[in-house]
Amino acid sequence: MLGDGAITVAERIVSQAAQFAIFIVAARVLGPAEFGVFALVSACAILLFRFSEFGWAPFIMAWSGDSRVPQQVLFIAITSGAAVSLLGILAAQLSGRFGVAADTVVLMELFAAWVVLATASSAQKGVMIWQRKMKASALCEIVGEVVGLIVAVAGLLRGHGVYSLAYGRIAYQSTHLALSFLVTRMPPRAGLRGPVLRDLWTFSAQIFASRMFTYVRLYLATFIVGGFLGAAAVGYFRAADRLVSAVAEVIAVPGQLLAWTRLRLARDEGPADAQQARLRVALRGFLSGLFALSAPVFLWLICMSDELIRGLLSAEWEPAGPLVAILALSRLVFMFGLLTEPTMSVSGHARVLPVFAGVVFAISTALTFGAVHLGLQALAWSQVAIAVLVLVATFWLFRRYAGVTPAEILSDITGALVPLALGTGVLLALNLGTDGMGLPPLVEAVLYGLAALAVYILALWRLAPRLWAQLSSGFRKRVLS
Repeated sequence: MLGDGAITVAERIVSQAAQFAIFIVAARVLGPAEFGVFALVSACAILLFRFSEFGWAPFIMAWSGDSRVPQQVLFIAITSGAAVSLLGILAAQLSGRFGVAADTVVLMELFAAWVVLATASSAQKGVMIWQRKMKASALCEIVGEVVGLIVAVAGLLRGHGVYSLAYGRIAYQSTHLALSFLVTRMPPRAGLRGPVLRDLWTFSAQIFASRMFTYVRLYLATFIVGGFLGAAAVGYFRAADRLVSAVAEVIAVPGQLLAWTRLRLARDEGPADAQQARLRVALRGFLSGLFALSAPVFLWLICMSDELIRGLLSAEWEPAGPLVAILALSRLVFMFGLLTEPTMSVSGHARVLPVFAGVVFAISTALTFGAVHLGLQALAWSQVAIAVLVLVATFWLFRRYAGVTPAEILSDITGALVPLALGTGVLLALNLGTDGMGLPPLVEAVLYGLAALAVYILALWRLAPRLWAQLSSGFRKRVLS
């Protein structure tokens, strides 16, 4: 588990570094308004991809039989991706007849073509996780990201504008897809029918409904900002969100993938009558470890948001600084929600997810619409309110279906609170005490963050021995083996 986690974290670091490098170059070349147009088109394309992705990959990851069914589900995934991609191209051409600019129509067509590649890649990633080839999956992602980075940056520097970003996405997915088939050696095959097909539809529909509510909620703010405040405001909001997401996904994606693997193993390895107890122990351990690893990162983003924006972008982007701090707070509060889907699915309660996501979606939509009239910062604070709502609802789900109470979760993470306070105090003291020294903003953010991290680790070791032992035991066992 530690080895898989390490390579997956490394993959996320490379992925986010590559995507963030593309973002930095694009932000400097395109400017807020043109970048905002790209953000709107990209958000539409991602929602199309999530629609075509349905719930194929989670079904494959949860499958406990032979390889025939994953191959058949892979065939269905590719077919659905091709159909949705064709619909996207037709919609792009139709939008041109309603006055959409020609270059925007071409951008929409490129992203629609990307959808079929992304859908097949998602299913292939599910196959690799099912085969327990997480290291190979991560390596495929790393190579794909590097290829996408080279293509996108080369296009931007040669004057291809927003098209370069679409070229980079297509190059990344094509590379990942080709390499993943070399790893799995499982070609798609038709013929899924009968009870398994019905199970696939039931399970995937539940996952799809839950995820679509979540994805629409996440991108709803982008569309609302574009409709009410214009393309430049979208650029500022998406720039802040991109910075926070780049950091968040380094923790969130490996954490969620490992949760699927770890919770499935806890469910299957042992007597059936102790299954609930094993899931409960695994979930509590995962939650406390996730908090201890993620909280310092988001607190760093909150404290150093202005320095990061000034150091990475130009003065033109300074309005995005406060948005970074607020959105980082929302991601910190939301972190426990990452385990909702794997926990409910592995424990056999996936049917709850659509209702849960639907209620959150309805309330978050109302909050977002209400906040946008007050400006970008009010909109960002609405995302914090939504995250608090999700946290409360998630705690209720864990208590109701996994037997883990909020009091137990809070007790498990209490040991990290004092070390977090000490690390954050050092970060703030350095930031305020060295004001006026003339250090480059990005240097300040990195150096002060490393100093605060060292204090946090030392305090965790001395003041929270149980939590420290939980986090370090896997590393010690790995080294000894």
